Order: sequence, then structure tokens, then C-alpha cells
Amino acid sequence: MIRNIVFFLTFTLISAKFKFDNYTLYKILPENANDIQVLRNIQENDQRYDFWTNPAPILDFVNVMSSPEHKNDLEVILNDNGIKFTVSMSNVQEAINKENLGMYTSRNLRSMRWDSYYTLDQINNWLDDLVARYSDVASIIVGGRTYEGRQIRGVKISHGSGKRAIFIESGIHAREWITIATTNYIIDRLLRSNNEDIKAIAREFDWYIFPVTNPDGYVWSHDEFRMWRKNRRPIRSEFGVDLNRNWNSNWFLHGSSMDPSTDIYAGNGPFSEVETRTLSEYIRSLSGQIDLYLSMHSYSQLLLLPFGNSTQGYANYNDAMNIGRRAMGALSVRYGTQYVTGNIAEAIYLATGGSIDWVKEALNIPLVYCYEFRDKGQYGFLLPADQIIPNSEEVLDSIVDLIFQAKRFGYMNSANSANNVKISTLSLLSVLAIILYTY
Repeated sequence: MIRNIVFFLTFTLISAKFKFDNYTLYKILPENANDIQVLRNIQENDQRYDFWTNPAPILDFVNVMSSPEHKNDLEVILNDNGIKFTVSMSNVQEAINKENLGMYTSRNLRSMRWDSYYTLDQINNWLDDLVARYSDVASIIVGGRTYEGRQIRGVKISHGSGKRAIFIESGIHAREWITIATTNYIIDRLLRSNNEDIKAIAREFDWYIFPVTNPDGYVWSHDEFRMWRKNRRPIRSEFGVDLNRNWNSNWFLHGSSMDPSTDIYAGNGPFSEVETRTLSEYIRSLSGQIDLYLSMHSYSQLLLLPFGNSTQGYANYNDAMNIGRRAMGALSVRYGTQYVTGNIAEAIYLATGGSIDWVKEALNIPLVYCYEFRDKGQYGFLLPADQIIPNSEEVLDSIVDLIFQAKRFGYMNSANSANNVKISTLSLLSVLAIILYTY
């Protein structure tokens, strides 16, 4: 985060939201290793600029936001080093002003629209109403709590006992509003769709879905500072920890900072934050049931696998890659949107302490993925609300195919695999008994 903005928010009594008037979003186009190194040096040593994406060889662009006071300095550095760039937004506040904020009316499910973004209270009211309407299959679940005392609320969808589970978490980075909107859309479709494929996956598995896993940060991004990423715990004169650098998997090894003023501050230790600690405890309580874990982020159009500490293909990397690539093919059919699939380290950069690495390492869940939704740098975190439906539709298409492909590769083939294990064991014992008796 840009240091002078954080200083302003920390020490100034604010009567209105922070305005990004005349802030510029650059789309920088590095062409070689030297360009990437120059950008990394800026990111690491100059806190005046907000890197929306990180410089990495695999990505063909880097988004950087600058205040009007410092944009000329950035352009001079880029020009002096021969680094190409374009301006994605000349006034970031204009894009924020155009974001369509909806108004959900309690006890009126039709007032939840898919061309709008909603506040935390409106989302929670909608979830309550949705569960009341579909109480035979849906229930409110609480996956943890926050520093400011809020619940991390979600929905469980279940059409019967003894089923395997799919877990979805989103909104861990507060400014990634599209992840929350799309996750809500998925909840809605699993309960209300007439599509036979969607109805089938809704019935076959138990779904544990948490749209907003960083409620404090999400509220702050609405009320005070649209580009907020972290939670809201005070750390000396600063605020917030990057919750997706705080999980206990190679914590602080790569891609994080010990400077609390940065957006990638990892905290003072693994699971130092109540949000990650309590949510991880909840996930662990389900670890024997979960076959598929999805973490929703934006942006860059990527499907990421664990791990972020090495490009080496750990665990069932080859299967997960093949399944993921096929599912991204299904995602592209509707609108032509192209995703790249790879583990974190090879697809973007070395980064550890994230949720999917911990889930895979600590709980050994068979299939674990992180989506990075639209787009490729035009709007970034400010994806217009008219893209909520297209983004949500193509992502749900891919989830349907992800499950189908997983079954083709021998995963998720039974909604009651625990019982199958017992049956297989009994069958084996019976065969052994027959052999011994015959002998």
C-alpha cells in the first residue's frame, strides 16, 4: 500500500471516503528480465506506488497505481529504462464512481441482482433470507471470527448425509469485490438453477461456501478506502495483515514483507491473525470430508495450484494440471476468456503463506485450486459490475467441468467414498479368508 495514503488514513480523522481523484493506473509491459528487475526494485524500495500485480516473467503486464504527485517520477523511470507502458485509467476515482452498488431489500430475494456489488450487511441479510427459503437443504455456518468481532459467515448446501464435500472461500483480499459477487452467484445457482448439470453437482456433494472471509477489510473497502486489501488489526502506527500470507505453510519464505505498511505484510507469525486461525480450525474439522477446495481471487485470469515455494511439481501436480487445463477449456467456451493454469510459483511468482498451500500440505485435500478472475489489466480490482454475470457464468461452467474431469482422473467418483473404503476393506478381508481357508 502506498505509504502516504496509509499515514493519512491512520492519523487523520476522516469524514468521507478517501478519494482517488486523478490517480493513474498504468499497464506496464516488461519484455525481458531486466525490465522485471527494474519493476521489482521499484516495488521493494519505493512505497509511493501501489503494485496491483507483481512483476513476474510469466505475466505479460504489471499494473501499478500512482498518485498524481508521483506519476511523473514513475514515467521517467520507465522511459529511462525503455520499459513500455500504457495508461489503463487516467482517473481511478471515475472507475470507482461507476461501480454499481446495489440495495438488497430484506425478505425479498428478487432484489439481489447480479449486476451490482453489495455491502457486507446486505450480503448477510440475503444469505439469511436464502437459507430461510431453502431451509431443507441450506444452513448458515460460521467458519471463524475477525479482529473487530464479526463472524465469518457462510452457507452449507446439503441434500443428505454422508456426502463428500467441496469448500469455497473468497474475499480474503478485501478489494477483490468480484470474487464475492461471483461466489454469491454460485450459491444462488446451486440452490435455484434449473440446469441439470448444476443441479447434479449440487445434490452429489456437500458445499461449504464462504463469500467474505475478510469481513473487517471488506467493510473498510466500502466505507473508507476502496483499495484496501488486508484485515484491520492495528500494528503499531499501521493497520492490517495480508491474510493470504498468514497461513502456516512456508510462512514468510517468499512474496511477503515484515513491514506493516505494505500490502503483503505477513503478520508477526503464522496464524497470528484470528481470521486465519479460526477459519483454518474450521477447515481442519472437515478435512476428512473435502475432496475439492477452491480459493477465489482476482485478477489476471489464472488457475493456480499449490505450491508457491517452488516450481517443482509436488504431490499430484500432473493430475491437477491436466484436470485444471481441461476445466479452463470449458471456461473459455462461453465468452472466449483465456486462463493460464500452473502452480503459484511457475504461473506468477514465489509466494508462500497462502490458504491453498496450507490446505494441501496440512490436510492433504486431493484437489486444491486458486482462481484469479478477470481481467488482464484494463480494470483490475475495479471490474465493472456488468461483468459480474459473464465472469460468474464462465467460472461456474469451469467448476462443473472441474468436477467432471476430476472423476475422469479417478477423483471425486463417489459421494460416499468413506463407506466405499470400508466395503473395499471388508471385501479384501473376505478374499483373504477364502484364500486361507482354501489353503
